Amino acid sequence: MVLSVSSAYIPPANTNLTRSEQPLVTQAPTDAAKLALSNASPAAIFHPSEEAQATMPMPVVIETWVGRSQSPDFPRYAEILKGATSTLKFSFEDFQSTLSATHPDLAGKKYGFTVEADGSLKVLNSAGQLSTSDIQRLTDLLNDSKDLKAAAIAVRDASIDLVDADSPWSGSYLGLYSLTKENFANTIDLAPLLKDRGSVSIQEYSDGLFFNQLAYKGERATRETEQAMFERRAAERFSAQA
Repeated sequence: MVLSVSSAYIPPANTNLTRSEQPLVTQAPTDAAKLALSNASPAAIFHPSEEAQATMPMPVVIETWVGRSQSPDFPRYAEILKGATSTLKFSFEDFQSTLSATHPDLAGKKYGFTVEADGSLKVLNSAGQLSTSDIQRLTDLLNDSKDLKAAAIAVRDASIDLVDADSPWSGSYLGLYSLTKENFANTIDLAPLLKDRGSVSIQEYSDGLFFNQLAYKGERATRETEQAMFERRAAERFSAQA
């Protein structure tokens, strides 16, 4: 088949339309058409003057706090805490040995202890074996032991340093929590940290681990607590350099 393309104008063969002789007659709708029309839903009419409603919901802005990365000093702080805990364990065992000789009625009872914000030692009656008098006597004896008190404070300070150096989203995840001198006594019982594996039940040993105590009783970190931590550590560095 050959097609010929030309720019020349070719007039149509017929420019007149033939008029039909059939008249147009108006016809009434049938009953079926009337019924369909009566059952039809109302037509939607669009008015351009009306504001078009958005088909997608408005976006919601949510601020998410990510937090700091783990400090390169974290391994060093971990070793410091390990050494401080070892020293505290030795001091506590020596204290318990002396307690057995001088106050045998107290030595046989189970108790915990921690460090208050002011550096004093606080007895924890977690097992419910101590009377009010027992708690007071143990409190006095613990605070009278200078070596034990100094070792406990060292563990507290090293624990805070370790948490400050970690991240809430990487590393050991200790940064998920805010640990300070003010909330340490409500968070960490030092006695379980000194237990050897196998000396207590598996559950008790697990509950006493440092991270688990933080998870069970610790204050969750926020943008505000992290900022306060940065400011506190900056002030501590300034004081150390002064």
